[in-house]
Amino acid sequence: MGALVRLLLIAVILATAWAFRDSLGDVRGALASAGWSGIAIMATYHPLAICLCGLAWWTLSQEGRASTFILARWIRDGVSELASFLPLAGEMAGARLLTCSGIRTSTAGALTVVDVTAEVMAQFLFSLAGVGLWLIRHPTGEVVRWAMLGIALSIPVLAAFVAVQRSSVMRFLETLPSRLLPKVWSAPDASSGLHAGITALWADHQRVFVAVLLHLSAWTVSAGEAWVALYLLGHPLPLPDVLAMECIIFAIRSAAFFVPAAIGVQEGGYLLLGGVLGLSPEVALAISLLKRGRAIVLGLPALVVWQILESKAARRRVASQDLQAR
Repeated sequence: MGALVRLLLIAVILATAWAFRDSLGDVRGALASAGWSGIAIMATYHPLAICLCGLAWWTLSQEGRASTFILARWIRDGVSELASFLPLAGEMAGARLLTCSGIRTSTAGALTVVDVTAEVMAQFLFSLAGVGLWLIRHPTGEVVRWAMLGIALSIPVLAAFVAVQRSSVMRFLETLPSRLLPKVWSAPDASSGLHAGITALWADHQRVFVAVLLHLSAWTVSAGEAWVALYLLGHPLPLPDVLAMECIIFAIRSAAFFVPAAIGVQEGGYLLLGGVLGLSPEVALAISLLKRGRAIVLGLPALVVWQILESKAARRRVASQDLQAR
């Protein structure tokens, strides 16, 4: 049922984008008002959200430095944006960097799983507030119905995601490789494995609560990015309208998680919602293009830094093995 609704939602958005195909106008002209300096400004603004997400991740941990988690979050986002065709590539890269800084593999994996969950919980609250705000300011139209239906369907999914992490199912999945390949894969210790780490993290309610609040702040800051983009494009809108629009855009992107980088889905969402707010199609599309430009400006250096850090970690492993061999 949930998959069907997501497909219908995406179909509506793409149909809207197709309907506007002949009236997109001069998108290049809209972007010209922001220019490269606009992308640079957005690339300077966005790291604030990255820092908040990194701090949320670090809050869950009882070891390591905050700067390590912020750096790992930057690389995690960069990999997710530019290698979105690889599921969970960003999360795996981020967890890998934590292990390079000295955190145990099982601990890094547990921190990543719970952090992703805290981020999804924060997005749920953010989307709920955004739909309420949109309902107050724009009570008519299909947008509210679709958004409320999506939120309602996300409740059991989120609850199941959390329940699986805290149940024996996670322990079963953790030990499955050793059951299938006992000669190649050793079973992880029940007291220090992934499931034990996740259980311990969820037991610390205060840390999880703070992580959710920090992610909620990060979602709010990220929504402000569209307000900055509209200001740079010369079409400013009231901040409440922009926040409400971004809440629903983020929800649409999440519903279309199986579409790499939400290509076409994000653009269709801006065309649909921007039209309700009185934005011309070319300006609505320009917001999305500015965001994608910012993602490339921040993502490419993140990939380079990731490779440099991985190379250094590999050299350290080789040096350590040589010392042990002697």
